[in-house]
Amino acid sequence: MLNQWIREHRRHVRHMVVSTFLVAFALAAILFPSSSAAAADLTQEDSQSAAAEPAQEVFLVARTSLPEKSTAEEVQLKEGQRVVIRWNDEEHGILAKDETVEELLDRLEVTVSPLDMVAVNAGSDPVEVTVGQEIVCYETVEEITESPVTYQYSSILPTWSETVVKQGQDGVHAEVYEVVYSGGEEISRQLVEVTDTPATETVIQKGTLENFAPNDAKVTEIVSNGDGTGKLVLENGQEITFNQTLTMKATAYTTGDPGVGTITASGSTVHMGTVGVERSQLPFGTKMYIVTSDGSYVYGFSIAEDTGGAIRKNRIDLYHNTYEECIQFGVRNCTVYILD
Repeated sequence: MLNQWIREHRRHVRHMVVSTFLVAFALAAILFPSSSAAAADLTQEDSQSAAAEPAQEVFLVARTSLPEKSTAEEVQLKEGQRVVIRWNDEEHGILAKDETVEELLDRLEVTVSPLDMVAVNAGSDPVEVTVGQEIVCYETVEEITESPVTYQYSSILPTWSETVVKQGQDGVHAEVYEVVYSGGEEISRQLVEVTDTPATETVIQKGTLENFAPNDAKVTEIVSNGDGTGKLVLENGQEITFNQTLTMKATAYTTGDPGVGTITASGSTVHMGTVGVERSQLPFGTKMYIVTSDGSYVYGFSIAEDTGGAIRKNRIDLYHNTYEECIQFGVRNCTVYILD
């Protein structure tokens, strides 16, 4: 059910979302083989020193499902994804292949020294990849206020029916920080922007009637027990039981007919599924499923809500939205299943 889904989806009234995660890393040159002169200029002593020092493996990853501590091998790019690479005070745009960030840098012969960091903003378009010893990035910390949920209860819909009639939005308090990293460590953090978006209401319509369905719900099978009782099987698998089967003559009426307004004799507003009845035979509130006896027309799930001077026993009057629909319906014999 929808309300159960909402409860599971929103387990906490307030929670923190960090839209960008930082992790810093320094990869030894062996992780990014290159033919560039910079790699060749390393002395044997420098190489041994770099190899002996553990890799810092730091990444800035925004809005991904990756763990906070990620490496270039873990950040996957899609075929054709746009990427901007900033390295050695230059900026280059490129389309990625189906590859990781590490593979992309290797393909471009970008050498990452042991002192460098690689920052990946995977939540941007294009994806931003920055290589350098000092990196300035922006982190957004969001505090979420869940959309409040209000239920509107309907007496003409079944208990299993829940419909979102207005989708609200969560409220967001966002703080943007400018963060500077050097040598794999955060060296400064400054608040540069604060925004507040208020939460808006979600409205859900929920039915209150047992053993019922919307007027136009499709019935795929009618199972009769031979004594007037049985069940109606809906397209969605729900089963509606009935305790009596009647054959009745049906006419049609609509708002605008002489003496017909928008409010029924029982006080409800007319709608498809409103049926005028002889109250001594079918009291107000009686639930029905109505189909013509020849099966050519299905009026659907209905409720006895109205009456009139011309209605007699074994006769019913079916509300329609337009006069043309009433003329088309005319007078027909109907099978009426009285629901439990």
